[in-house]
Amino acid sequence: MPPKDAPNADVSPDSTVDALPPTSMMLRSATPEAVRAAPAITFTDDSTSASSSHYSKFSTEIAWLANSGVTTGWLMPGGSREYRPYSTVARDAMAAFLYRYAGKPAYIAAPHSPFADIKSSTAFFTEISWAAETGISKGWRVTSGHEFRPYSAITREAMAAFLYRFAGSPKVSVPSKSPFTDVTTSSQFYKQIVWLASTGATTGWKTPGGAEFRPGASITRDAMAAFLYRLDRAGVSYAPSASSGPLLRHSVVYVYGTSTLNLRSGPSTSYSVVTQRSRGNALTATGAVSTGGWIEVQLGTTRAWGSGYYLAGSSGVAITRAKTSYSNGYIPVTHLCPLSWDTAELLLCQAADDLERLNRAFRARYGMNIPINDAYRTYQEQVTARAVLGNIAAIPGTSNHGWGAAIDVAGSSLPGGYSGAAYLWLRDQLTGYNWKAPDWARPSGYNPEPWHFEYTG
Repeated sequence: MPPKDAPNADVSPDSTVDALPPTSMMLRSATPEAVRAAPAITFTDDSTSASSSHYSKFSTEIAWLANSGVTTGWLMPGGSREYRPYSTVARDAMAAFLYRYAGKPAYIAAPHSPFADIKSSTAFFTEISWAAETGISKGWRVTSGHEFRPYSAITREAMAAFLYRFAGSPKVSVPSKSPFTDVTTSSQFYKQIVWLASTGATTGWKTPGGAEFRPGASITRDAMAAFLYRLDRAGVSYAPSASSGPLLRHSVVYVYGTSTLNLRSGPSTSYSVVTQRSRGNALTATGAVSTGGWIEVQLGTTRAWGSGYYLAGSSGVAITRAKTSYSNGYIPVTHLCPLSWDTAELLLCQAADDLERLNRAFRARYGMNIPINDAYRTYQEQVTARAVLGNIAAIPGTSNHGWGAAIDVAGSSLPGGYSGAAYLWLRDQLTGYNWKAPDWARPSGYNPEPWHFEYTG
């Protein structure tokens, strides 16, 4: 952990300095960090008991899907919920599943539909528009434009294509011989199916003649839960290949680190103030991020910009899923990803992906990689840090490092240290890449640690 070398208090034309109240200080030092758990949902038509008529071999995966916020099922008249595991997944529902699996990223749908058979009043219009705009779904070309065909059941080969594009169309080594007897190497989606198999999400069906993928078969909702669960375990997250820059995963951001924030007509302090918002106010993000790290938000029918340093998302799906599945400091290495420029440092794969994006921008500007000297810490490493550093280190089992969702930046390796232009640029960019400088660690906070950043995606 770097030595304390805090810059001057963070003051800008769009912020007033505020310190956290003593109660917040007491909470951090005396209790574990707050965990915003996903609401537990129970489905009446799904059971882990083999003797039950509602038994599903994918019950664990269905529960995970619900607690990750990807599905709420159907609300019944008496207040119970059904998942309907054996119903087929329609294409509109597939778009909704993927949008939620991505964490409902910042996105404002255009008023005009990308598909001839989809209207703005259509259920899942936003999710379908998002899938089209990100290239996840291409639809069918017809004389009137393109059709999405929302109520058609999605086939297994189309699902493979959706998931492959969702993951950013990663490079895949395509074998000259198909791993499935019913998928030829000339198949339209051969590469996508091979990729899906390489993640471990599918092995197909074993038959006397070899493995079958059954590309034209439809998918049931319980099988879809299993596919997404396995992809999550493989570290696959939403990563559009066309974007190497900011990818704001939060559709809602909050005023953070200041008591009052000016929202301006453009992305810098040279633009006029449109309005102000107070600490904790929620704002709808459009997804646009300026090169200076400013975030565009929707205000009724108009839009405005706020400094990224004073806006932040709340802990999102990657962290929620980790907390749902593991204990702090006990995340399997297979569920973590190394940084390309420092393979000894591990993070949640989505956090690593967003940091890779930020590092590319940082390297292009300053000719060096972000100097990271700490990322994921096992529980035992947290115990050691506490023994060596005392109260500077979090109580073992409560650190965001133990969730693979925090980094420490070595100021001594940055030109100008924590007061230099490189660090200040980095600090201002965090929100656009789904990171933040926590309140307590800021110069105005009660325990300044300028080196410490936390993931919010």
